[in-house]
Amino acid sequence: MIHRMNDSITLKRSEMTRDERNRVKSIDLPTRTLIGCVRDVQSAWERIDNDPVEWEYKASLSFRLHDDVRKDDVLSLNGWGDFFVVEVKPGRRFLSVIAIQEKRGDE
Repeated sequence: MIHRMNDSITLKRSEMTRDERNRVKSIDLPTRTLIGCVRDVQSAWERIDNDPVEWEYKASLSFRLHDDVRKDDVLSLNGWGDFFVVEVKPGRRFLSVIAIQEKRGDE
């Protein structure tokens, strides 16, 4: 498969810290823009009885091996919205990433 690394993808990451009262807080780190390859985006939906429709999108992405993408990061894809990283596998040449997006109803 030919990977064309020409897709601009924004990486959003947060970090858990403790404040002076020992409470856990989430702090958003500065966003970064990475260049990667969106290989595929699959969609699926499910409806049970009168519940709203639940949509799920699954994106398969590739990055260079030196790019710092971790599980639980949020990737913003142009035209698709925000995806949550669920799997990261380094390969021989590329970093393979699986990310999902779930929506409910008319969101």
